[in-house]
Amino acid sequence: MSEETETKETSFAIVISPEFDEEGKWTGVVGCHMEEEISHNLNEDELTQLRSVCGMMATTLTIMESDEDFLAYVKDAFIALNGELIEGFLESIEEDEKPNFTKDGNVFTLDFSSKTHGNA
Repeated sequence: MSEETETKETSFAIVISPEFDEEGKWTGVVGCHMEEEISHNLNEDELTQLRSVCGMMATTLTIMESDEDFLAYVKDAFIALNGELIEGFLESIEEDEKPNFTKDGNVFTLDFSSKTHGNA
């Protein structure tokens, strides 16, 4: 194996591409394809195994679309495996919230209170 090959990464990816309508809004539909960057010596059996893993992952999109039970199973598994990441994401959304306000006629009263109470 050459030094150049040793430093390059071999990777396989499932690429999700959203479809957009004429106004540029996402239609809720996604396309999917596989990409690969092969920088190591893999035999045909190994390539087939890796491509099969990618194909099975991509196939779950079609199954989730047609099988509500499978979709619920995948969602539950995603939440169970990524709970901390999801919580962190939700907290970051809360931190980015715009200030609350009340309106009395033409007067707006802004409420800039936050979890940090001005000590950020």
